[in-house]
Amino acid sequence: MLCGPGGVGKGTLARRLESSLPGSHLARSYTTRPRRLGERADAYTFVTEAEFERSREAGAFLEWARFGAYAYGTPRRELSRGDPTILEIAVQGAASVQRLGLASLTIGVVPPSLAELERRMRRRGDDDAHVERRRAIAQREVATMVDLVDHLVVNDRLERAVAEMVALVRG
Repeated sequence: MLCGPGGVGKGTLARRLESSLPGSHLARSYTTRPRRLGERADAYTFVTEAEFERSREAGAFLEWARFGAYAYGTPRRELSRGDPTILEIAVQGAASVQRLGLASLTIGVVPPSLAELERRMRRRGDDDAHVERRRAIAQREVATMVDLVDHLVVNDRLERAVAEMVALVRG
C-alpha cells in the first residue's frame, strides 16, 4: 500500500512499481472528481456522485474518503485480482485499511520539501485555493505517517524511489 499527501507522486510511483513487479496489479480507485487535463483515462474509475454513493451504500469499498467536494474509494474486488495488489491511497485510507487487519506492507511517500509538493500540485493544474488547503493537510498527513507506515520513501528522484520500493516489497 502506497500512501501520502496529494501531489507527492503516488500515482506515478504506483504505476512504476506495478511494472517492476511481475504478477502485481495496481488497484483502480473510484472518484467523483473530474479528470484533470492530461490525466490518463485509467488513472481512476471516474463516476458520478450518485454512482459513488450507490457503491458505498452497497459496501463495495475497502476504504473511502472525501477530500473537499470529491469522494475517492478503493473497491473491495481489487484485492482478488492478483498478488501483490498495490493500493495507491491517501493517508486516511491507509489508516482505514490497516484497521481491517489485512496483511500489508505500508509505504509512506513524502515529498523532498513542501515547496516541491506545492510546485507539483501547481504543475498538474491545481488552483491556488486547492494548493493551500492540500499543503496544510500534507503537513498533518506526513506527521501521521510516521506512526502509520512500515517505511517512508522520499520521492525526490523517481528511479531511486521506485528501486527503494521494489526492494521493500521483495523484502
